[in-house]
Amino acid sequence: MNGYRLCGDMVHLLAFLMLPVAMWRTKSCAGISAKCQILFALVFSARYIDLFTYYVSLYNSVMKVVFLLSSYGTLYLMFYTFKTTYDYKHDRFRILYLISPALLISFCIVNVYTIMEFLWTFSVVLESVAIVPQLLMSRTSKDKSIIPYYLFALGSYKALYLLNWIYRYNECDFFDPILIVAGIVETIITFSGYLSIFIKPKAKSGPIRVVVTDAAGPLAYSLIFKIANGDVFGTKQQVILHLIDEPSAMEVLDGVCMEIDDLALPLVKDYVKTTKFEVAFKNVDAAFLLGTMPNSDRKEQKDFLSSNVKKFKLLGEALDKYANKDVKVLVVGNPANTNALVCSINAPSIPKENFTAMTRLDQNRAQSAIAIYLGLCVSNIKNVTIWGNQSSTQFPDVFNASVQSCDSLKSVYDAIKDKQWLEDDFIKIIQTREAAVIQSRKQLSAMSAAKAAVDHMHDWWFGTADGAWVSMGVISDGSYGVPKDLIYSMPVTIYKKQWTIVQGLKITSFAKNKLNLAAKELLYEKEEALEVSNPCCVLLLTECKT
Repeated sequence: MNGYRLCGDMVHLLAFLMLPVAMWRTKSCAGISAKCQILFALVFSARYIDLFTYYVSLYNSVMKVVFLLSSYGTLYLMFYTFKTTYDYKHDRFRILYLISPALLISFCIVNVYTIMEFLWTFSVVLESVAIVPQLLMSRTSKDKSIIPYYLFALGSYKALYLLNWIYRYNECDFFDPILIVAGIVETIITFSGYLSIFIKPKAKSGPIRVVVTDAAGPLAYSLIFKIANGDVFGTKQQVILHLIDEPSAMEVLDGVCMEIDDLALPLVKDYVKTTKFEVAFKNVDAAFLLGTMPNSDRKEQKDFLSSNVKKFKLLGEALDKYANKDVKVLVVGNPANTNALVCSINAPSIPKENFTAMTRLDQNRAQSAIAIYLGLCVSNIKNVTIWGNQSSTQFPDVFNASVQSCDSLKSVYDAIKDKQWLEDDFIKIIQTREAAVIQSRKQLSAMSAAKAAVDHMHDWWFGTADGAWVSMGVISDGSYGVPKDLIYSMPVTIYKKQWTIVQGLKITSFAKNKLNLAAKELLYEKEEALEVSNPCCVLLLTECKT
């Protein structure tokens, strides 16, 4: 054995051991293609079927066993241990498109027509393209922290083996065209995929345009500084602020703009203050829709919805007509879910996935409440989920949340050990928190709401952390039994500004009842909203209800 082959074997071994190790450390298989791992398991099974019939050396036998165990161990972790983190929606490649041609090619090029020789040839041909599902998944999947190293190791392994074959050709006239051609193909595919996916082009150097509605209000006053300071879009991204409000608020907005000048922040390229939609929404890349029509105690819920539908219908039309088509829209003003839905309906040229409602404030409140109860830092609480509507029917769910404490990871239920509090008092605290703030301050939340809007848009822009999800009101696709085409708060992961609903979370019967209650309320709001904006649209709800 020469040094090239030994190094190639070690790098190959490293590639296949790093996946299960990374999964075990992060408790997640997000970003890893199970289809790819199935193909590699098939490759090793076909190649090493001679394990019990043909002995070469102890080294050879041990390596065969290790590769078989690592490949099937990886699949076990993905489909059983960490199945709730598997991103199946982005792992859609049909592996039969690779297996079938590999079988046909192997039959045509096999040297000797025996079962063992055919299986060996098949394994070589299939291995050359087995990485394809991972490459395709990595273009869209959110999480790929280990994948660059994995791909680089696989490409390096095969490149070292090519050097090994060149060395053997010079030393002992070894030449196998099947191995060499397949090895070249695999090396090219792997490194080309690596370069195309993970070598990032330079980001656009120009400023982005950000619109903030109701810009003279108290929430905008807390938010604008955070946008201008780089807390949302990064400390290297310049912004042009588009600030819009009613004509009666222009004097206050003048004062806000004076303060923007006085901040002397280098990230503020320019700002625009206006009362006109065509100016405010022109070519914007991100939109914070803050204000709503006020809801007094005397106003009926239907009237409250009606007044907001009319406002957000106009905002949706303005986005559709003037904004960039990939604009990211965050609706903060309540009823945020239905307001976001109305916006999306009236902006048909913009993907519905680009309209979201803010439930991050409730997530932050829930994480904080758990942390206070346990006497821990809020950063120790992970994966709290807000389901449903931004209203009193929302469901703060900690069944799948975790607590990091003293180098141990526990579920929130195990850490608190008080199911009654978690399923009663805790939920009421979060559901009524805004009312408690208003009763104390005599005003709506501003500072915490601005922080939540920053968190929401920042994660949408830059992506969620490894193994973590956040709560966002997004267009429902039927996941967890939620009716389609509602803006419903869900747990999502985000990569390249695209969110994906987390799948496979356990929903208890208690939680299911809460999810259904929120869905019922949102269906009612949707029906009322459509009746106001276009009575004919109410007929479209029949399918949703059934």
